[in-house]
Amino acid sequence: MKVFMRLLVLLLVVLFVLPLSACTSTNGSNGAGKEAKAGEANIAKNNSGSTADSPITLRVMDWSDSVKTIREEFHKQFMAKYPNIKIEYTQLTVDQFKNTILTAIQSGRAPDLFPIPSNVKLATAVAEGWFQPLNPYLGEDFLNQFADGTFQNGITSFDGQLYAIPETASLPSSLVFYNKTLLKEAGYDETNLPRTYTEFRAAAKKITENGQGKYYGIVEGGKQTGRWLMIVRDWSSLAGAGLNSTSPINLADGLTTYNSEPVTGVYSLFKGLADDKSFHPQTMSISAPEARALFGQGQAGFIVQGAWSIGVWNKDNPNLDYGVMAPPVPDTGRKGSIELAGSLPWMGISADSKNPEAAALYLKELYTGDYFQKARVSSGDAFSLIKGINEQYATVPQLKAYYELAHEYGRTVPNPAIRNPKSPGVFEYYKDVHPDLGELLAGTVAGAVTDYTGQLGQYSEQVGKAWTTAIDNAKKAGVQLDEDDFVFPNWKPMADYLPEDYAALK
Repeated sequence: MKVFMRLLVLLLVVLFVLPLSACTSTNGSNGAGKEAKAGEANIAKNNSGSTADSPITLRVMDWSDSVKTIREEFHKQFMAKYPNIKIEYTQLTVDQFKNTILTAIQSGRAPDLFPIPSNVKLATAVAEGWFQPLNPYLGEDFLNQFADGTFQNGITSFDGQLYAIPETASLPSSLVFYNKTLLKEAGYDETNLPRTYTEFRAAAKKITENGQGKYYGIVEGGKQTGRWLMIVRDWSSLAGAGLNSTSPINLADGLTTYNSEPVTGVYSLFKGLADDKSFHPQTMSISAPEARALFGQGQAGFIVQGAWSIGVWNKDNPNLDYGVMAPPVPDTGRKGSIELAGSLPWMGISADSKNPEAAALYLKELYTGDYFQKARVSSGDAFSLIKGINEQYATVPQLKAYYELAHEYGRTVPNPAIRNPKSPGVFEYYKDVHPDLGELLAGTVAGAVTDYTGQLGQYSEQVGKAWTTAIDNAKKAGVQLDEDDFVFPNWKPMADYLPEDYAALK
């Protein structure tokens, strides 16, 4: 029943969003439909194996390592179906991708298809000319196969032009997977899982002591600071911090209080885990995929990961007995929720691509073809955005459990882009502050940061100044936004933010 109510709330938000963007439809209305149909005709003419004039090399780059095998099979089938198109696929870690794609764009050698980096807003990428609109190449028949609300003005599209397609149905990636065997040896089972910071630290310490150097309480991909950032943002939000992915400020009051108790509590927990030597000794020198592999081999009791890990473990470690649980909360209890984001922008076509029709064909086959979406959901990697796929192919119990927990502990949060689709334009002028939350948490675990409270205080001040400067510069540049677009005083962190809540601010 709880999950049903969460879905109902999400549907209501979608119904609210659609009227806001009706005048700037992303699915080809108001004349764009004819262009899209023409684009589809060009795809059929230029990219079938029997009619193409010359071979095409389509370069694709991303970081989707959890579906590497499925993606390779997809490419094999795609090239067999369209023999005139050769797929040149590069797969990197998230951090490698951030640096590589920026260099490629700056040098004019961007791949034909690539996702928006996790540290870049799509509005900024569009303003800087990274992507070209998808509307001329993807028609209504394709876009209408996605779940309602997938494409939103200010998030995946701007001024009626669609620039990026979300990868999967969005779920938080900050839940905790646990090794049932190791927890049982430490005196825990599914009826008494560690729920609080104190209990979690004690469980990790006990597992480490039992392991005697063979396994440890917890492992993380310490090299990827984005993972640390995700943990501190989501876990502190459960404690009432009000942090979110849509802006660097607290959406309830507009402040940058990163040194508040909900945030420092997470740092204290992770410092305690480090002091207890509960982290796997390789933690700070490995990536998230490497940490996932060590967990799959039974070398750790806990790991914080996304649902995509499920398919990998079920394939590579079929004997692994594992489950998923919610993140621990402060000993005083839960005071907030994990952000349930809407569909986030992912893959787009490079503005420099010489083969946009072939790139669009790749997207059509990836999402609505006969293989990839079905195989991905069946593996337990993620939920699809394509209508009808999840109902038929989502059968993996751990994936279902992850979904249930995400909606039990998650809530929809205010989105400034819904309130004002022009508001993401501020990020073209916002300069990230470093070291950021993730880098500071990584330093705390590594022992390089000792006064995290003081560092977080400095970070709060620096972010506040950077945000004010960005707002001012955006206004001077003519961006139609206001600082109040990012403040939602009627937001309650334990409740979903509903359509009537947006309306109440007008």
